[in-house]
Amino acid sequence: MNTTNFLLEFELNISEIRKLNKMYFEHLFRDRFIFISLFFLLVLIFFDFAYINEDQDISAWLIRSLALIVFFVVIEYSFINTISKIGFQLTKRFLKSDRFHNRYKITFTSLEIFVKSPLGELTHKWTSIEKAILTKNFLFLYVRGRNNYIISISNKDYDFRKMEELLAFVEKNVTHIIKV
Repeated sequence: MNTTNFLLEFELNISEIRKLNKMYFEHLFRDRFIFISLFFLLVLIFFDFAYINEDQDISAWLIRSLALIVFFVVIEYSFINTISKIGFQLTKRFLKSDRFHNRYKITFTSLEIFVKSPLGELTHKWTSIEKAILTKNFLFLYVRGRNNYIISISNKDYDFRKMEELLAFVEKNVTHIIKV
């Protein structure tokens, strides 16, 4: 098999979409919320610094900024999971329309795995695949990383998917496939 020209693209079914949303995009929403809230905190501190008069002491600004950071971190981390879950649930309800289902795709190339959805895109190198397990209904690719994701691909009733080609590529170039 020529690995330089390897390219497969799978559209996902509803069960695969649910698994991906649960695994990937809840964490993606949490990370985005953390980034936005930290950006907001830095903007607040910057504007507070910009309006310091020459008469004011810089140590008062430092103490005020430190108190703001501590308060912000305590509040943020106590509510971050709740806020990110609410945002994720609202987005899922918005995306339940049938027109979004065909926008979920997994693309396999010789170098990377691309997971595309209306909620965001993720990329994994084949070197991050720790384990591959093939069951009667699914192929599971265990991705090691910060959150250790599992990519599940249904091999049941999908004749248009070239599962044999994907399995041969994974077996030959990535890792041994454990058959259960």
